Amino acid sequence: MSLHEPLNRASAAPRVLRQLCEALLCEGGRNWRPAMTEDVLTAVADPSPAMEILRTDLCHTEHLSDLTALHVPAAARRHRLSISALETALHEGHPYHPCYKARSGFSDADHLAYGPEGGATFRLTGVLFLHDLVQQVLPCKNFWEQELGRDEWQRITALAEAQGAPLSSHCLLPLHPWQHAKLQDDPLFNTWCDAGQLAEIGPIGAQYRATRSVRTLMNADTPACAHVKTAMMIRNTSALRALAPESVTVAPAISGWLADVLDSDPLFTSRYPLTILPEYAAITAGRGTALDGHLAAIWRRSPQSLGLPADSMMPMNGLALTEPDGTPLIAPWIAQHGLDAWLDRLIEVAVLPVWHLMVAHGIGLEAHGQNLILQHENGWPTGLIARDFHESLEYVQELLPRPDLCLDLSQIGPVYAAPALDQCLRMSSPEELRWLVMDTLFVFNLADLSDLLQRRYGLAETAFWRRVRTRLDCYASEHGMQDRHPAGNRP
Repeated sequence: MSLHEPLNRASAAPRVLRQLCEALLCEGGRNWRPAMTEDVLTAVADPSPAMEILRTDLCHTEHLSDLTALHVPAAARRHRLSISALETALHEGHPYHPCYKARSGFSDADHLAYGPEGGATFRLTGVLFLHDLVQQVLPCKNFWEQELGRDEWQRITALAEAQGAPLSSHCLLPLHPWQHAKLQDDPLFNTWCDAGQLAEIGPIGAQYRATRSVRTLMNADTPACAHVKTAMMIRNTSALRALAPESVTVAPAISGWLADVLDSDPLFTSRYPLTILPEYAAITAGRGTALDGHLAAIWRRSPQSLGLPADSMMPMNGLALTEPDGTPLIAPWIAQHGLDAWLDRLIEVAVLPVWHLMVAHGIGLEAHGQNLILQHENGWPTGLIARDFHESLEYVQELLPRPDLCLDLSQIGPVYAAPALDQCLRMSSPEELRWLVMDTLFVFNLADLSDLLQRRYGLAETAFWRRVRTRLDCYASEHGMQDRHPAGNRP
C-alpha cells in the first residue's frame, strides 16, 4: 500500500490568489491595475448559490482586515514574541485561504471584543443543563475544582442551588459569551430555560483571550492552564465552527490513543521528536436536537503547560509571514543559522515526525500551520508540537503496527460502530490518509514557505521540494519503508 506521490502537487494556492488580486488586465487595455474583490468574483464563472457565500465572506474578510489595521497596531519583530503573544500577533490567519477572517455573524464590535487581534479579555458564561441533555467525559471527580479553583467552584455550587438547578441534577457547561448571546433568541434554548432544564449563572472562571482560531480560548490569567475550544456558530475559512457531538465525546480517548502510540515508538523521542497537546475533557449538550453542535466545549493542554521558554515556540504558519516593513519574520533566524542549514533542520524536525506517524503507524494528522508549533532555540528547530485531534486525525486500520492500542470508538459513540465510508476518523485506504497529509503539511503549510524562500532568498521551489523528497527517500531507505513509500517521479 502506497502513502506517497510526487511532491510537485504542492503548488502554493495563495500564490495564484495573490497574482490574481495584485494585477488584473483592464479590459481593452495593456495596463495592469490592482484587483478589487468584485473583479475576482467576476472572473469566476460560477452561478451556484455558493458564490454569494463566497462574496459575503471575501467582503467581510476585507472589511475586518481593514478594521484590524485601523484599531490594532501591527506588532514588529514577531520572532521574539511569546507563544501567547503570537496567538494574537499572527493576524494573517490561514495564509492559503482567502476567507481567513470572514467570521460571518460578527459585528465590528464583536470582532474587536472577541477576535484575537485586539487581545481583549472576557469570561465564559456558565449554563447549567439537566443531566439528560448532557454527555461529558471528565478526567476526575474534582475536575471543576481543579480547573476553576475551590472558591469559584463553591460560588458556582451556591448559584446552582439558588437557581433551583443543583449539581446533583444539572451539569455545568461554559459557553463562549458571543454564542450565549446568540442563543437568547433560540426557541429551543428558551423552551429548556422555561421548563427548568437549564439555568444561566452568568460569567464564571478566569479571563480568557481568543487564539487565532477565534473559538479556542487561552487563559489570560494563567497561561499554563488549559485552552478551551468552544462551539461558535460563525463561518470562518468556509466552515461553520460548530463542534460535532460525536467528535466531542471521543476527544479525550483519541488523545489518549495517540499518546500511547507515541510512547510505543522510541523514535518519537530520539529521532523525530513529537509532543502533543492532548484534549483531556469534553462536554456537549443537546445532542440530536436543533442545537446539535451548538453547545460544547473541549479542554486541551496549553503550550505553556509544557514548561518550555515562552519564546521558544512558533506556530508553523508564522514561518511564511512577513513583518510590516516587508522583512520575512524568519529573517533573523536565516541570518544567524544560514539558509541551507536551517532549512535542512526544519525538514528534519517539522516534516519527519508527521511523516513517520503516517508511514510507520498509519495515522495522519491535519498538519496545517495552526495545528503545528515549531519548538526552537533562537530560531534553530528542535522539536514539533501538535494539537487538535478530535475531528481531524485519521487512520487506516490495516496500516496500524499496534492494532491492540487502537480504541473501540463504538463504545464511546454509536456513530463509530458502522460509519459511512471514509468518515469518523477511519479511512478505507492509504490514499485518503495520504491526501490529508499532502494537503495540510505540504500544500497548506510548507508551500507558502517555499514561495517565500524563492521570492526573498532565491531558492527555487523545485530545489525546495527536491530537498524534501530526498530526505523522505532517505527515511524510507533507512527504515525499510519502501513498500509504503515508492520512489515515484521526481519533481
